Amino acid sequence: MADPADALRQTIARLRDDYACELPGKIAEIEELWRRLLADEAPVAQLQDLVRKVHGIAGSGATFGLAAASDAARELWRFLEPIRAAGRLPDSGERERVASLIAALRQAAH
Repeated sequence: MADPADALRQTIARLRDDYACELPGKIAEIEELWRRLLADEAPVAQLQDLVRKVHGIAGSGATFGLAAASDAARELWRFLEPIRAAGRLPDSGERERVASLIAALRQAAH
């Protein structure tokens, strides 16, 4: 008979692996939204989508064993949230910081 604790550990390991495999795609979505916002191909309202995606990683990364990605996403979210709340896009200095934070998120996910 299989040990329930072993079965649970295996399930958690599978969930972590799945999350780790999906994370690069989630970050690519963030990068694409950011690119579109910078190119004026997306309305400022789509900054909400970007912030929501970043917040999702901030909240879930550590749960799935990717604390560095979670921390990087949290830093990006904390930077973007006041800008989103103001209903505007980042200014040129803020854009440089966002680009740097997105790069740090990508790096932390590896």
